[in-house]
Amino acid sequence: MTRAFEFNSMNNIKNTGDFNIPNLKQTSPFVEIFSAITRGKDMSRFDGKKVDQVYARLKELGEQANNGFPNAKAEINTIVRYDLEPKLNELVQLASFMGTYKNIGYNEQPMMRTYKHTSIRSNFQASQGDVSFGATEWREYPISTQTISSGFAVNYREIASGNLDKVAEGMKQVEIDMMNKSVYYIILKLYNAIKDAKGVKYFAENSGINKTALDDILKKVRRFGKPSIMGDFSVVSQLNDFAGFKSDPTDAKNTFLSEAVMNEIRQTGLLSTYKGSPIVELANSYNLNSLNDAGDNFKTYLPEGLLFVVPQGSVSPLQIFKKGGVTSMTGNDIVTGTELTRFDMELGVGVAEGREYEIALLSDTNFELPEVK
Repeated sequence: MTRAFEFNSMNNIKNTGDFNIPNLKQTSPFVEIFSAITRGKDMSRFDGKKVDQVYARLKELGEQANNGFPNAKAEINTIVRYDLEPKLNELVQLASFMGTYKNIGYNEQPMMRTYKHTSIRSNFQASQGDVSFGATEWREYPISTQTISSGFAVNYREIASGNLDKVAEGMKQVEIDMMNKSVYYIILKLYNAIKDAKGVKYFAENSGINKTALDDILKKVRRFGKPSIMGDFSVVSQLNDFAGFKSDPTDAKNTFLSEAVMNEIRQTGLLSTYKGSPIVELANSYNLNSLNDAGDNFKTYLPEGLLFVVPQGSVSPLQIFKKGGVTSMTGNDIVTGTELTRFDMELGVGVAEGREYEIALLSDTNFELPEVK
């Protein structure tokens, strides 16, 4: 399965950063009031006159933008970007649930850090001369970044009339879209690294989540710390079948669940733990812009068939870098002629070489899987 992060082809692109917009900052009251308006928050805490001033300025900008003034379009973009950026930063950090997250500058190169043990053998005591012992060597190497993009069509005439409903809808869609694309990219890189790892790795690929394979991986990964089991509902729900007990030992086919387990499944649809490991369902939204191969349902943003076993309490080999902030630009879609606003965010994701075994993966081949590149 290949996912494209490119946005529709745009012409006459104008980058917001090319325009100087004085007296507007991310912490400006104007941005705070705009955010409250578009997110449906309580407006009573603001001075009514200031709210009226914000509406009046937005109408003015909408009218100027509708008449083709690039500075007005850039200012509207900047206001939207200032509101979106903190939320996107928060969402990307949440997406780093399996790894470490670091924000770096535009002029910095994301550098992966890994280590290797230079000696396996280690003695208790030196009998003659020095004792031999294990040592650790650290190494850093650069990784590439990927631009994650999203956007929405802007109707400046509506802004000029004071109607911000479509802008609010567009901003919400950008948040959802960029969040899901970011998580997909993280999972894709993690999947590729574990599957292609050389040497020790904990990876199994079967039709369905195989109980024997899961038990074996849990036993091995537990040495690194108490593991959590994470995945889409399609795979974590399969663990329900592993929690039964035989009430009739003479009938191997007759398996029953305890009342406590049945109550768990009734309430949430899932077990909460399996062999002492918490089970975490990863939220996986439908991509309403893409249908499955059969055409009878939408595709999901994330692959459904991957089950991760992640030890807790240790430094993860998965490292995530966000390079700079969110950038924005405006242009016309050359296919439809629609005026579009696009937002870009640059991510670097890597798994420390030689440490891939610290995260385990089971792959259910019944589901479409990420393409290994």
